[in-house]
Amino acid sequence: MNISDVKKMKPSAYKSMMLGKFGLSKTTPEKEADLRRWKDEKWENLTPRLLGDTKFYPCGKQSEEQKKKGLPSVCRPSVKINDKTPTPLSKNLTNAQIKKAVDIKKAGKRINWQSL
Repeated sequence: MNISDVKKMKPSAYKSMMLGKFGLSKTTPEKEADLRRWKDEKWENLTPRLLGDTKFYPCGKQSEEQKKKGLPSVCRPSVKINDKTPTPLSKNLTNAQIKKAVDIKKAGKRINWQSL
């Protein structure tokens, strides 16, 4: 991937990391550390798990069944890196909690993970 491809990307954490590799990042060292932590947490799309799929889908990737049904992606970290890692982790959520989160996201609202 070259610099022009990166500049065309929509704003995201991945774009920030890629710009950092080219020396064009405008983030502070603290933000860079947060981006590294975010990447190392291995965020998982939980919606396919709700549909009975056992395969791991990273956040941003959808299963075929999820695409067919038009369901939004609900993502959580799968690995705890340090005390700044958001809770709950993906492995600690039940199918009922995931379904509730998908319903909230379908309604266009923000998910409050502490109240699930």
